[in-house]
Amino acid sequence: MRVFVAGTFVAAIGLGLCANADATTIVAIWTPAKIVIAGDSLINMNWTGENGAPRHQTSKDCKIRKYGSNYISAAGNYHIQTAGFDVWDIAERACSSSMNFEICAARFKSDLRGILGRVVGVHDIHLTVLVAGRQDGAPALEHITFVSQADGRLSVRSESFRRGKQKWGRVILGDRDAIDRYERGSASTMTGSIQDQALSLVKIEARAMPREVGAPFSAVTIEASGEQWINPGCCPASCSK
Repeated sequence: MRVFVAGTFVAAIGLGLCANADATTIVAIWTPAKIVIAGDSLINMNWTGENGAPRHQTSKDCKIRKYGSNYISAAGNYHIQTAGFDVWDIAERACSSSMNFEICAARFKSDLRGILGRVVGVHDIHLTVLVAGRQDGAPALEHITFVSQADGRLSVRSESFRRGKQKWGRVILGDRDAIDRYERGSASTMTGSIQDQALSLVKIEARAMPREVGAPFSAVTIEASGEQWINPGCCPASCSK
């Protein structure tokens, strides 16, 4: 039996993986005063049953998770059962006991690089993650991408947003074609608050791809004074499956 989970990767032991790395949408907007992260909660599972018939199941889950004092999101093949890899397990080990943003981000990146580097020759890797929190009291955001190369090596790229370095930044994980089309035809997507911007972009993608990206939608803000779930959706508590 082969199993495919959109947004996650699951396969029966000993069989190959069949995967789509993008079936989720996460939008993060950073400013020196505030971060907002918004995302969908839909998970699609498709597999071939023992009789050869296609099977399908959907569920919902939180895609913006807190470990220690930091928040982590991911899109891509963040669960590879045959390799014993799960990005949430790595996040738990790297960040659950850390209240320091830089330590969490560095450990998480290092641990992911080490584990994915060992399986990159066997599995096709495309994973993007966000780490969000506070550094010296100010919002901080780290965006890290892991991609397997044709030569069998693992490419790791990082993008950092910190007070004193930028005035504004945005990162989109997963599906974004509808967002790109909307922005090409729109005079401006910078109206309203950044939380309204982030949520509206996720919903635009969901309207275009309702089988891949779907409600409920979650959004959290992170400021010097603390964080707040402005649109809880499936977070921080789990959705009923």
